[in-house]
Order: sequence, then structure tokens, then C-alpha cells
Amino acid sequence: MITYHTEKWRDALPEMEPLLIEHWREIALGHDKVPLDVARERYQELCDEGTLHVVTVRDDGLLVGYHVAIVSGHLHYLSTLHGITDVYFLRPQYRKGRTGIHLFQRVEAQLGALGVKKLVTAVKLHTANGQSGRLFEYLGYDPAETVFTKYIGD
Repeated sequence: MITYHTEKWRDALPEMEPLLIEHWREIALGHDKVPLDVARERYQELCDEGTLHVVTVRDDGLLVGYHVAIVSGHLHYLSTLHGITDVYFLRPQYRKGRTGIHLFQRVEAQLGALGVKKLVTAVKLHTANGQSGRLFEYLGYDPAETVFTKYIGD
């Protein structure tokens, strides 16, 4: 049975670790140049400040996905509380059906209850998951920009 929970970062992290690695392997570019190196202490500080919002997806108790957002006034729109999606992931076998829809509906409801007026999220265009733009269109999101990156280090 699929369930959705709001959890504290510190409580979810031990189970999130393998999914974070799976997620990084799936979507990150330049694995050899940019290793996964999660700022655990900073995430915990954000959690302690009440700024970090974590929703998990569980199948009979087993963690299969998550959504992590930073809740804050935006630097350009300080009086409007924003939910900025940091990261979200569902194991591939859970991407069919309505699990992703329910995850974002849960996130929207919970962030809305916290006073968030705008939720910002992004889609990686270079992955099959990039097709999840349809998910956001279904949920009523408007495409606003495409983000490009280039590695300029040695």
C-alpha cells in the first residue's frame, strides 16, 4: 500500500541515502567530474530552522520516493512564501499510475497549509524522467524556463 508522509530530514536520511545515489546515477551529468557529495549538515540546519520540508513515499513501509523543498521568502519576492523544490524522486517502477501525481498533490496541500503561495520545480530534460513535464502540466503548473548547465572546470 502506497502512503505519503511528512518526515524530518534526520529521520528519513538513512533510508534516503540509497535512493539519493540511485537518483544521482539516473539524472546527473558528468559523474566523473561532479561526484555526489550531499551537504548533510546544511540540510540538517535547514530542517532545524523549519525551512526544509520532506515528503516521503512508502510502499508497505519501504521508502520508494521523496520530495524535498526549501520553504522561504524569495530573494526577489520576499513577502511571498515560496516552496523551492530541491529534489524529488520516485523509483522507476512507481512512475506509472498516479503515485507521482499524489506525491505532488500531497506536497502542494502541505506547503499550502504552511502559507506557501508559489511552488517552483524543474525537470531534467536529458532523461526519460524529463517527460514528467506532462505530470506538471496535468497538475496545473506553467512551464516558465529551461535551465542549461555547462561544466567549465578542468
